[in-house]
Amino acid sequence: MYKKITIVALIISLVSNAVLIYKFFYQGEKVELAKDGRTEIKMPKENREFIMKEMRGFLESVQQINEGIAKNDPQIIAKVEKQSGTCKINEVPQGMIRSLPLGFKEMGFNTHELFDAMAKMAQKNYDRQQIQEKMNQLLNNCVSCHKTYKITAE
Repeated sequence: MYKKITIVALIISLVSNAVLIYKFFYQGEKVELAKDGRTEIKMPKENREFIMKEMRGFLESVQQINEGIAKNDPQIIAKVEKQSGTCKINEVPQGMIRSLPLGFKEMGFNTHELFDAMAKMAQKNYDRQQIQEKMNQLLNNCVSCHKTYKITAE
């Protein structure tokens, strides 16, 4: 009898946890279809300003990588890890990631990882062509994100 109750309780617990994980980490909230066809993400003004600042930082890092490639100087490229790499994820305002749709989160995390990868490539095995290929992947993320999402303040 106790074994059946334990199994039922375990199943209920697993299902409840799965629902909560989906709700808080994957689904996101406050997402609508904008007039221009993009997915509109509504968030507090402070969070929107944080994301816009982060995107401006991405653009500055892209410029630095291009400069490093043009000058054939891996040291310039290596610096972007601290400016736009995964270390920046720790600066995200509490609760903001939970509110974002899964696709947006995936692109964002992947973008940070690509900056890390390019910086590491510049530090270890500098190859302009390979870094340029990673840069193209990163820019594809940027274009896809801006075509897909629109962030508005509540």
